[in-house]
Amino acid sequence: KAFDQVGLTTDPSPILIVTVFGATGMQGKSVVKGLLNDNRKRYQIRAISRDISQRKALDIKALDPERITLVEANFDDTESCSNAVGGADGVFLVTDFHGGAAMDPVVEERHARNVIDACESCSSVKHLVFSTLESIDQMNTKLKMNLPVVTCPKTGRSSLAMSAQFDAKARAAAYARTKKVSVTYVLMPCYAEHVVNVLRPELVVDGATGNESLVISVPNNDELEGEARFMCMSVEDLGPAVANIFDSYQVYAGHEIGLATNYISVSEAAEIIKEVLYSEQDMGGNTTTRTVTTKKVTKKEWLESRGTFAKDLGNMFSYYSKPNAVQKRRSVAKTLQLVPDARPLKLWLEQNRDNVAFRSILGLE
Repeated sequence: KAFDQVGLTTDPSPILIVTVFGATGMQGKSVVKGLLNDNRKRYQIRAISRDISQRKALDIKALDPERITLVEANFDDTESCSNAVGGADGVFLVTDFHGGAAMDPVVEERHARNVIDACESCSSVKHLVFSTLESIDQMNTKLKMNLPVVTCPKTGRSSLAMSAQFDAKARAAAYARTKKVSVTYVLMPCYAEHVVNVLRPELVVDGATGNESLVISVPNNDELEGEARFMCMSVEDLGPAVANIFDSYQVYAGHEIGLATNYISVSEAAEIIKEVLYSEQDMGGNTTTRTVTTKKVTKKEWLESRGTFAKDLGNMFSYYSKPNAVQKRRSVAKTLQLVPDARPLKLWLEQNRDNVAFRSILGLE
């Protein structure tokens, strides 16, 4: 009976064929790599894309042409979703709010439901790993957080800050719990990749002297509820986490796993970036640090100058700073139990600082 409640059967056979939805995105690509790098099994991977001829899809295929099959599927097409999961033992699902769902939460929820239904109907699927999020609307009501109301420029709908991105996934997760399908619910925090992109220094030229300097702008503490801490983890570490879940899926069935490797403030993250990325060591072992200054600005100035990711992070501060019900949804200790090699921000930066592509993105090359 307990197995039936979480969609499991008594068949203990391992998962060897995995369908990965969103394979060309950051999460999906990480999962594909995590499965390929798992030495315990030789996974066969069905990488799902709306257009398998696009460059991103071909790059995924190139990771291991023998073990990766590109499959074209459309979240809006239920038959397409059924074909995508057919014959697979495991399924990884992440929906795309900004791209595939065109920032429409109703569409995003429908996309997730279509895949969940396909998994329930498919006799071969033993387990689904669903990358979801909590309900901002419910948490705001229960915790009396007084989150601001914002209007989506695309749909014209008004809602709580961040709720559109979060709540469709939360409703889909609730729907999955009503179905006879074995599911593990994974909650990602802010990506370390986005944090670094948002906090990368800007080159400032003094109009009077012509001198150049690097400046990291951070919002004033008093505007961030006492320098609120947010949760982050590199999306690269999601792949190994999902591989470990599939390897022991009967243990994790029905569980919600909130991932994080850091609880950190904007100022602390800025100091780590300065320390790791802007110091060089010569052949003699002497360290030279480029001068990077920190400039305090208003929260509004910071959000407007940094674009979408910063606005998302800024709107998360009020939510993520609540210490109990919110932060308990993601645990560094539990993350490290699942993925012992998951890296905190500083270690992740140290391991990537000499990566040419990484440095190029940050304007260091």
